[in-house]
Amino acid sequence: MLQEIAEQPAALEKTITEERSKVERLGQFLRKRGVNLIVLVARGSSDNAALFGRYLLETMTGIPVSLSAPSVHTLYNAKLKLQGALVIGVSQSGEGEDINRVLENCRHAGAYTVGITNEADSTMTGVVDETLLMHGGRERSVAATKTFTGQMMLFHMLAHSLGEANTSSNNTNVRLAFEAIPEWTNRALALRPQIERLVERYVFMENCVVVGRGLLYANAYELALKLMETCYVVAERFSSADFLHGPLAMVERHFPVILFAAPGRTSESAKILLERLQELHADTLTITGDAELAKLSTRSIALPNEIDEFHAAIPYIVPGQLFAALLADAKGLNPDAPRSLSKVTRTL
Repeated sequence: MLQEIAEQPAALEKTITEERSKVERLGQFLRKRGVNLIVLVARGSSDNAALFGRYLLETMTGIPVSLSAPSVHTLYNAKLKLQGALVIGVSQSGEGEDINRVLENCRHAGAYTVGITNEADSTMTGVVDETLLMHGGRERSVAATKTFTGQMMLFHMLAHSLGEANTSSNNTNVRLAFEAIPEWTNRALALRPQIERLVERYVFMENCVVVGRGLLYANAYELALKLMETCYVVAERFSSADFLHGPLAMVERHFPVILFAAPGRTSESAKILLERLQELHADTLTITGDAELAKLSTRSIALPNEIDEFHAAIPYIVPGQLFAALLADAKGLNPDAPRSLSKVTRTL
């Protein structure tokens, strides 16, 4: 797991190089086709990447994005009307039977289908109209790391391609400079010594909450999943807005809360939450590039301030990945052999 975390900058760089022209052509084709709905289909870590894709695609393109419920297709056999829709399946292995079933159904229902996968010869590539590949090499760790960020990178590229010409719908005034992300990811890896010292404080942690909002909401889901599958920590995940609407009641003195908070539009809500958690004497660990938010936290992991929220998801998840892997080791667990899990999970 640690080796594959370290491989991410090179994997991201190669994905940009190898897939850029294909994504640009795909964006041009989809704009001419007149897509009016995007549906994302995934499970596990890939579903967390899709959650990020939903926020980014809707914000940058103005096209509504839905996260598919595969059981609607596999258990209830619903027939959807998907003319004019783009359906994107996301799967590390490309062998998720339920994901591929949904893609087949959606294609027959009139949607244009795209697969995002790490395996060029997988079943998925045979059932979709177009395939976008990650180029990090085979992922051996059960806990997905480089494929998760590879999927997020492809969403960056697709949002850029679809959104750049759709300026009437893109009200963000943001240009996605995804080319800088591999270097920011490399800088995040340099935080490993600090995180190695930090995890000793959390060796006996059994429960926690992970919080993010907006473009970092998916990071909260992903880190919580990593803590559950590698450290056996019961980790709940919330947006900072939802957390204040009820779950805050469970927080007592020294209760651990981990936050993702990049400089940008979600900073104010993160500040409000941190101030409230400070009053409750919670133990807060914030991954941030905002100095004010770091000061409000019990502990913090600092990233460069120039990484804004539109580009933060990938470099910000790296400290989370390191935290989970190193905490598992500190607990005497092997993050590469989580109990009851296998690399490919088959469900219908």
